[in-house]
Amino acid sequence: MAQYLCIAVRALGVGAIIVIIAAVSRQIYLQVAAEADLAGADEEPAAMMLIRCETMHHRLQNRHRPADTADADERATRSL
Repeated sequence: MAQYLCIAVRALGVGAIIVIIAAVSRQIYLQVAAEADLAGADEEPAAMMLIRCETMHHRLQNRHRPADTADADERATRSL
C-alpha cells in the first residue's frame, strides 16, 4: 500500500510542477505581449484557433464531396 501511495504522491508533485510552469509561462507571454503593445494579444490566438477549427470542420463535412465543390464552398464561406 505504501508503494502505491509513494507513486501517487510523485505523480501529484509532477502534475503540480507542470501546472505551475504553464501558469508562469502564460503570465510571461502576456506580459511580453503587453509590453510590445500588441492589442488583444490573448484574443488573437483564440480567433486563429477558431478559424482553424471551423476550416477543419468544414473539410471533414465535405470529405466525400468532389474537391472542386468543396473548394468553391470554402471560398464562399471566406468571402462572408
